[in-house]
Amino acid sequence: MNKQQWYKWHSYAGLPLAVFLCFIMFTGTLAVLSHELDWLTNPAIRSTATDKPLDWSAYYRAVLAQAEGNKVYQLSAPLHSGFAAQAILLDDGGQRYRLFFNPETLAYQGSGVWLNWQTVLRRLHRHLMLPLNIGLTIVSATGFLLCISLLSGLALHTHWWRGLWRLPRRHNARVFWGDMHRLAGLWSSWLLLVIALTSVWYFVEKYGLAAEYPANGTVTSLPAKQRAARVEPDIFAQVIRQSSSFRPDMQISSIFLPVKPGQPLRIDGQNDTFLVRDRANNLIFDPITGECLSQRFGSELSGHARISEAADPLHFGTWGAYWSKTVYFVFGFVLTSLCVTGTVIYAHRVFKWRRNTISPLSGVVTAGIKRMKIGSTVSILLITTGLVMTCSVLIMV
Repeated sequence: MNKQQWYKWHSYAGLPLAVFLCFIMFTGTLAVLSHELDWLTNPAIRSTATDKPLDWSAYYRAVLAQAEGNKVYQLSAPLHSGFAAQAILLDDGGQRYRLFFNPETLAYQGSGVWLNWQTVLRRLHRHLMLPLNIGLTIVSATGFLLCISLLSGLALHTHWWRGLWRLPRRHNARVFWGDMHRLAGLWSSWLLLVIALTSVWYFVEKYGLAAEYPANGTVTSLPAKQRAARVEPDIFAQVIRQSSSFRPDMQISSIFLPVKPGQPLRIDGQNDTFLVRDRANNLIFDPITGECLSQRFGSELSGHARISEAADPLHFGTWGAYWSKTVYFVFGFVLTSLCVTGTVIYAHRVFKWRRNTISPLSGVVTAGIKRMKIGSTVSILLITTGLVMTCSVLIMV
């Protein structure tokens, strides 16, 4: 294909839903550092940095002392240095809430709501707060558009590596914004590739390509089958000792306790296996007897499962802790800006402003959005739906 044809494909993929793509990239960029937003806005999450290993048994007893009879659903280690240990509980109405504890002294530091920055931004970005089947399909399908945008954009710049160092020209506004779009696109193309491929993976995984995992063990004690078993502190301590004995290489990140009949106690964590979620490594225990029912090793998962496990760390940049998340956050905004600069370029192509009479940038963007017609209407409807659903969920809590 010649450059004109590539340009048409680039325009078809990026322009019609540019407003929606901008929203998805913006919320995804914020979601990368959503835990840090919670840290900034809730003092209870902040804690002193410590190298002392978390005493999980004492941690569990501290949570029970604050639970007031409510069900303990999850215990989590501090996400990063300076974060508190977090427990998630269910109240009498089945609503989840959070408690925070100092990871060294295990002193209670305060509480937090379930729908925090991290939860809201992740859900809004992932499925627009819509039913999962609908929202995930819509959002992940944009991965196909991003793949076309990346391929066509690189095809338009055959010697793309030279463009990495070519500063924008200032002859006129149209040339300047075109050069800015090219420069930002080339520098962020690596992230666009990662985001596009993982989004497509989420889509195909949703529709038939989901990986199979080794089955977790099932509870054997009769009381645990009949009711949501409360894990006694001595059984919990026994489970922690067994975990350290069976998997000395595994760093525990979360422990899930039963809140429904038949649920086991599950321990998730990380070892030296690269690019896997915490759940790739687990131990399953009977909550009444403390018997180990099964183990899962991330290193022993199938190739298909390893691809599935790598999708989230790659998509959200969590694979390298603060360093990778910071890089993703910065370049995420660069990607978001492509939707804006692309709209500006389009507006300059379809409107012929006289010299020195061109509208301000906001007016140019607005003019470009209006000319997208159906695409901008669909985008605004989807964004509005997501925001309305978010507000309704927050009001109902």
